[in-house]
This record gives sequence, structure tokens and C-alpha cells, in this order.
Amino acid sequence: MTDFKVIIFDLDGTVLDSAPGIVESLTHAIRQLGHDFVPDAGTQRLLGPPMNQIVAELLAPFADDRVDECVHLYRTHYREQGLYKSLPYAGISHALRYFSEHDYSLFVATSKRQEFAEKMLACNGLSESFQSIFGTSPDGLLDDKADLLKKLLATLAKPPSSVFMIGDKRDDMVAAQRNAVIPVGALWGYGCVDELKDSGACALADTPWALPGVVEGLLPTV
Repeated sequence: MTDFKVIIFDLDGTVLDSAPGIVESLTHAIRQLGHDFVPDAGTQRLLGPPMNQIVAELLAPFADDRVDECVHLYRTHYREQGLYKSLPYAGISHALRYFSEHDYSLFVATSKRQEFAEKMLACNGLSESFQSIFGTSPDGLLDDKADLLKKLLATLAKPPSSVFMIGDKRDDMVAAQRNAVIPVGALWGYGCVDELKDSGACALADTPWALPGVVEGLLPTV
């Protein structure tokens, strides 16, 4: 069934474990504003949405509305240091190889800035696994994941009903549904079972190793 041969991957928490670098750069930025910020387990659970949303939530306890300034400080530090601290999840290379060998076209759709996404994938030797990489732009017009996904889908020859979205957070599942794409939750990332189920995941994969079986189990049978 060639109609179901397109897969779109989220990046952070799905392909790459980027939490160490993101949290380090967020901590640096918030402390630069003069706050005694100490990250905890809850910080990682915030990852996924656009950075201005994450920063606004982290600054709220300090009654600080300098979101744009903090995001700028974050991105400066992240560009120089944080992005190099991302690593592929165990088993993701296996999954990507499987899909490529079975004639799936693979794409990335991420809320991360385009330049960061491209560099991170290149540094980890994964750029060639994907047909195209779609990240956000400095003007913020594609910060809504659904809009980003819509732009990506407009470049595809296949109808949206033939596309899977693999992601670890609510934004991924909601964006997929708003674009008539099949949402699959990645439980190895920064989300949780309840978050993914409640936001519409059609299926969940426990590990990257299990992902091919989950996706193929959703293909229609003749």
C-alpha cells in the first residue's frame, strides 16, 4: 500500500535526545537575567513546544516577562554549545534504516530553528536519512507545529491520509490531527502515555526498536 509510505519525525525527544543541551542553555539564559534558576525533572517535561512558550513558563515563578531577551540569550548559548550535546536515541538508526529499506520517504518537522535542526542532524550523521528537514524561521510564522506540518505536506505528492507523524509531545499529536495525518506517540521522549493518548495518538511505540512494527501495524490490510 504505497499510499502509506511517508513518515514525518519530530526531532527533539524523538530522533535526538537533546535535553542536556537545551536545559543547559536555558539555565545559562535565565541566570544571565539574574535569577537563581535550578533545573529539575519538571524542566525536561516542558520541552517540545516553541521556545518562547517554554521560557515564559520558566520565567513565571520569577514574575519576569523578559521572554524575548531570554530566548535570545538561550539561542546564542545553544548555537555555540548546547546543540552539540544531542545524541541519537538507541535504536533510532535501526528504525530509520528499516523505513528507508522498505521504501518509506522520511522527513523531519521540528519547532527548533532550521539552522539548529540541520546542524544537529549533520553532527550525528543522520542528515542523509531524511528527504527534507523542516524547522522554524526567525520570523516566528511557523512556530505553530500545525502550520509547519501544513507547509511540509504541501510539498508532498501523497495525500495527507498517507502520512504518519512520529512525536513525543502533545503538539506533535495535535498538529498531525489538524492536518489529517496519522499520529504515533514516541514513549522514549519527553512526553508520557497520558499526554500522548489524551492528545489523540493512534498508537504508541515504547522504543525506537519497536517503531517499525507499530507503524506497519497501522497500515490497511487488503
